[in-house]
Amino acid sequence: MTSPRHRLTPTQREEILSAATSGESITRISERYGVTRQAIRGILRRRGVPARRVGKLTDAQRSEVVNQFLGGAPISRIAASFGVTAPSVRGLVSRKGILIPGVSHRLRHDAFDSFDSDACYWIGFLFADGCVSYRQGYMPQISLGLAERDREHLVALRDFLCCDNSISPVSPTHGSCQFSIRSHRLADRLIELGRYKDVLDERLAASRDFWRGIVDGDGSLGIYNRPAPSTRSFAQFRVVGRRHILDSFAEFLQGEGIVKLSVRPHKSIFTMGTTCGPAERIVALLYAGAGTALPRKAEIAERIIARRYTSAR
Repeated sequence: MTSPRHRLTPTQREEILSAATSGESITRISERYGVTRQAIRGILRRRGVPARRVGKLTDAQRSEVVNQFLGGAPISRIAASFGVTAPSVRGLVSRKGILIPGVSHRLRHDAFDSFDSDACYWIGFLFADGCVSYRQGYMPQISLGLAERDREHLVALRDFLCCDNSISPVSPTHGSCQFSIRSHRLADRLIELGRYKDVLDERLAASRDFWRGIVDGDGSLGIYNRPAPSTRSFAQFRVVGRRHILDSFAEFLQGEGIVKLSVRPHKSIFTMGTTCGPAERIVALLYAGAGTALPRKAEIAERIIARRYTSAR
């Protein structure tokens, strides 16, 4: 690489300046123009533009970013003045609950106010696999991560919530896709219904759709072969979770005539499971004619239900 004085034209220097003030990283700019990062920093320094800082903004700087945005300053100019990217500014402003023109805000904040089948299902799924987090000064966040094979289920949740938040690519670290939303009303509703409490809302406890969501998130279904020489197979059902959740599930099943299921300790949580006829009955209760379900578990459930129907003939 050579220095910008020998290679960059005045037009290119203006392009670099524009890219930097829009929040693009120095590394990307240097790669595009084939010069060193030090050369880019030199151009910015001579024009009085600070390079993007490494690290987080202080609390005072965050407050000033928000104040400048509310005062009508363009995001690109705010990002340049603080040496951060434009997406960082958008994220900071959005987390404060401030609407940004041009950004979609179609999220259904009342999605969990009713107890229809879809709402109960997704509440159950989020109880099992989702996370509700609160951080002072920011809107509460509901986040969910699923394996790449289940990415379309994140799309289904996003469609149910009527929003267009992005779903992340698969993380090389933990191998999952991430989806999150921010909403006081949705987060508070999940907490109110019992997400982190020891008491579950009785309307959820009576819903097979809620329990199907729990099982899709924290359960397993399967058909397994018996040890040789037998050629027969058997169905198996299992779910893990917190004690009071599984106790409520056992009560629900007992009300449906499925009894003698015990909740047992399993490492730091609890588990409940069964096989053969009782497992088939549970699967049929939760999945037969169901609407929303995790596709790969719905496929296994369909096979178990068909097996039960065949053996009953």
